[in-house]
Amino acid sequence: MTEPLINLCREIAGMKGDELALVERYLKPLRLKRKQFLIREGEQYNFIGFVSKGAIRHFTWRDGVEKTCNVNLENQFFTDFSSFNNGIPTTNNSVALEDSVVVTLSKTDRDLLLAECPAFERFARMIGEWAVQQAAERAARLSWDRPEDRYLHLLEHEPDMARRVPLKYLASILGVSAESLSRIRKRLTSPVFS
Repeated sequence: MTEPLINLCREIAGMKGDELALVERYLKPLRLKRKQFLIREGEQYNFIGFVSKGAIRHFTWRDGVEKTCNVNLENQFFTDFSSFNNGIPTTNNSVALEDSVVVTLSKTDRDLLLAECPAFERFARMIGEWAVQQAAERAARLSWDRPEDRYLHLLEHEPDMARRVPLKYLASILGVSAESLSRIRKRLTSPVFS
């Protein structure tokens, strides 16, 4: 269950033997059934998660409306950085969209691992930089791109998400209503567009 994450440590940071064994010692795999919550609003996000198998949906409630913020699929990391870094309750909910396996690394264990394994520090920095870049690009797309362009970007760069995530959640991630996304999809598949 931890093998995909161990493989990433090997590929991204060049970790070997003892370093990989040390990382694996701190990882905690969790099996989640579809619709099972990993964390709820008001709890502390005191871990970093990695999707080994399945899909985890992150959502929040604003003015009585559920808003899906993101869905993480296999080989993706997630956490609520404000909650994780500052020890405050999260405003998000994380739930399995499918039967899933999530590998977690607690904040305490992360700190121990950073002190014991310099290669893991390099790995964590690279993953953190990637996450910041992805968030910035997503924010820019939400600010400047037309909804149709956001959907086309998703189809091109994350086709698995477009295929596996229900329309209502995709629409929320893209910042449009489900009805608008349905019209966009219909328009893009019409013979006139092709």
